Amino acid sequence: MRNTFVNTIYKVAEKDKSTMLLLGDIGAFLFRKYYADFPERILNVGISEANMIGVAAGLAMNGMKPFCYTITPFVTARCYEQVKDDVAYANLNIKLVGVGSGIAYTPYGPTHHSIDDISLMRGLPNMTVVSPADPQETEEAILALAEHDGPAYLRLALEAKPFVLPAGAERPKFKLGKANFLRRGKDVSIIATGEVVMFALEAAEQLAKQGIEANVLNVHTIKPFDVAAIREAAKAKAIVTVEEHNVIGGLGSAVAEVLAELPAGAAHPTFGRIGLQDEFAQDYGNRLQLLKRFGISTEDVVEKVRGLVK
Repeated sequence: MRNTFVNTIYKVAEKDKSTMLLLGDIGAFLFRKYYADFPERILNVGISEANMIGVAAGLAMNGMKPFCYTITPFVTARCYEQVKDDVAYANLNIKLVGVGSGIAYTPYGPTHHSIDDISLMRGLPNMTVVSPADPQETEEAILALAEHDGPAYLRLALEAKPFVLPAGAERPKFKLGKANFLRRGKDVSIIATGEVVMFALEAAEQLAKQGIEANVLNVHTIKPFDVAAIREAAKAKAIVTVEEHNVIGGLGSAVAEVLAELPAGAAHPTFGRIGLQDEFAQDYGNRLQLLKRFGISTEDVVEKVRGLVK
């Protein structure tokens, strides 16, 4: 996803001369082509993220369209007050881009993890929140956000493989605010966001062999939230949410809010959440090892579903 952003933001800047890229001490080598061709429209502010947001606000108020790019916790939590006041409250056309979301930066520990960013960003009025699942969806999201007028936050993994759809299925079109069913089934709805959508699809394949048919709903836009799609998913016997984020305040919480407001008389599915269970990822290892340690894997999705669908 990191390389996809590098390539796609170049295309955006090539097309729209009001595009401005701000970096927080990251990506000097990756953006060498951008530096060469648009030197006046890229600025590395260094380890000064709050200042980066202020600079972006000034640029936006003068007709530019800034993209602020750095490691996720530093473009969300570190400068949250500036994001709240200068971006969301001012309702400026600024795009925040966090790379290495979740626990991708495993060697650096909890200071570089982002397990609260969805919660932080979706709590801000005016803020659009997007969490793509793979490289193609990342490109589609960037192009859509470049046309979107208003504050937005784009949550990116470091590296992600294209998700694999069931045989014969067509890839749904990307649209801001519209979740996509990647697979259909009557027994359970697995609702996921970001790179772990892949786990949901893999789990659905395994569950099908055990006689359990699953919906897989890819929620690439956390805000605005596709309430209609969640209500449709709630027609199944059970719902399981999957996210590389704390279960408090993230996708699972957003889904639970919709379920709590289902009309009187509507069927209420059993419900489970997969994610970090209100704890910091303090262990060390590669990303997949840590995800497994915290119960976020294909096997964990299968086990959770089997426990709910009896």
